[in-house]
Amino acid sequence: MKKIRGSLYFLDETFGRERIRRELDAQQDAGFDLVWVNGPPFRLEALEALQANVGAFDPIACLMDEAEARGMRVILEIMAREDWYVHWNLSGDLETSRKLTVILAQKYGCHPAFFGYYLGNEIYIVHGEQRTYCYTLWKSVAKWCKQETPGCKIVLSPFFVSDTGEELGYTYEKPEAYASFWRELLADTRIDILMLQDSGAEHAAFFGLAEREPYFAAVARACSDTGVELWGNVELAEIDVRDYTELKAFRADYGVNGAGFDDPHWIQVPISKLQNKAELASRYCAHLISWGFQQFVSPESGKVGSGTYFEAFQTWNRAET
Repeated sequence: MKKIRGSLYFLDETFGRERIRRELDAQQDAGFDLVWVNGPPFRLEALEALQANVGAFDPIACLMDEAEARGMRVILEIMAREDWYVHWNLSGDLETSRKLTVILAQKYGCHPAFFGYYLGNEIYIVHGEQRTYCYTLWKSVAKWCKQETPGCKIVLSPFFVSDTGEELGYTYEKPEAYASFWRELLADTRIDILMLQDSGAEHAAFFGLAEREPYFAAVARACSDTGVELWGNVELAEIDVRDYTELKAFRADYGVNGAGFDDPHWIQVPISKLQNKAELASRYCAHLISWGFQQFVSPESGKVGSGTYFEAFQTWNRAET
């Protein structure tokens, strides 16, 4: 079974060097050697303001320097806008993405810790104009990234929907449809790595391994057919609900995360269950990464139980190969 190599890190513009150091220390102690990062500093207006303010503290450069000092590699997000899935504004998002690509490549693409770019459009199966949006945006941004930063890796982290009754409002499609969808989209978009989220759109504790495996198998076939590496995004947190009725009540009018990560329904995945999830993903994936370390596991998180859980996770993850 493979170890978890790293986790998505939300970099806030208020984070200073000491906060970043403490978080990367925790990640290194957990056995991580890779960090993929997003957050407000990656917005175009923030990057342009930093360019204009010579000498100002640069949280992205700080993170990359600290990562290099720990032997870690960094994946940087490129995403035109956080609510892209509301507007589907292809022309506008292409223009913004082009500017982001140039700035990020010039400022950070030659850094020794740099690994690649994470295209932050997390998606499942879409059709029509939405599919055209994804295909055109990803193909264009991947081309620009490879022009500006030769040798870089381009990464996506999609999810799947196992809710056959469509109780959460997502359109359900069978696993084989995911094989066809990703086979077609990956054929010439120059994506290098697909990091499949293992908890689907639901993030619910009642979601079993048997429901996950067909999607891993389907996406693995698509990746194999197109020469793309499949990685597993083995999530470290879940929503403690028993069924879709409780999950809908948890979401209420708030959305996917409910009232927020401080809600007690959000819990760390039990280590025994995490091991089973990692074993499943390891059967199909070249590497494992995760989401939820910063919010639920790190000693810096402040989450109830994080201290004890961090020690258990550290012991477990460092024991893997």
